[in-house]
Amino acid sequence: SMADPAPVPAGRPGRFLASQVRALLATLAIAAVLGFAALPWLLSSPARISRLIAGAVPELQGDVSIGSVRLGWTGPIVLEGVAIVPRAGGEPPIRIRRVEASRGLAAILLSGGDVGRLRVEGLEADVAYDDEHRSNLAGLFVPAESATAAAASRDTGRARKSPLRLRLEVAGAIVRMRGPWAGEPWESDPIDVRATLAPAADGDWSEWTLEPVQLLADARMEPGVAQGVLAYIAPVLADATRTSGRFSLRIDGARLPVGEPAAGQVAGVLAMHEVVLGPGPLVERLFEALPGRLPAPPG
Repeated sequence: SMADPAPVPAGRPGRFLASQVRALLATLAIAAVLGFAALPWLLSSPARISRLIAGAVPELQGDVSIGSVRLGWTGPIVLEGVAIVPRAGGEPPIRIRRVEASRGLAAILLSGGDVGRLRVEGLEADVAYDDEHRSNLAGLFVPAESATAAAASRDTGRARKSPLRLRLEVAGAIVRMRGPWAGEPWESDPIDVRATLAPAADGDWSEWTLEPVQLLADARMEPGVAQGVLAYIAPVLADATRTSGRFSLRIDGARLPVGEPAAGQVAGVLAMHEVVLGPGPLVERLFEALPGRLPAPPG
């Protein structure tokens, strides 16, 4: 026959119930402590970090590949071997050797999302343009035409508030540009960038604030950079079949709302120290408008 359950000691039901409650609370406390201690281990998976980034940046039409993660309750948090891989295929246009956050999980949580200093080292951006001046970077933040209904319903058209705050330091970034107008890619000098991510002072959203930075100083105006980037600032360069010379590009400051960077403000100076333009539609129109009917420049 089945054994009868152990009887509750007579006269002491309250003390027995209290002991059971204490045992249950102790078990829950141990489980909570173990779970709390295991959280950094759970988040140290590169795949989990990639999914968290994808959820935090819904506009990103690419996957973030991470080689290794070092994460704990105390800082720093370190990611190594980071690459942004376009979902449409192709080589990763952005690679980062190392990302280090000065604070650990405990400090970030206790401060309400202040990551502290986020230092980026070994950033390399390989920008490729096609015949219509479309770059491989543009597609990373534009929803694809074949996006699912869930992706199409994401709110990417309005500025939003970020749960994080941080001070960004990019050290020695290298930008390469290539396109059909030049045989060899153009490569920049190392670039240092400083910016902050914080709530906007005049609205219920977050924004990136870029500090003044000299992006390029007395750089050669090779066809790659002239056609790929400077043509958007000085359209005369887009019409020239050949370009050369020297230029400098300085950003005096920028404010870019999170989720709607196109609504931001950027101020800077493009100084062209020496410019040589080959024949092109705009150059030909300039010659036609000059008095004396000067002949068009030779091809």
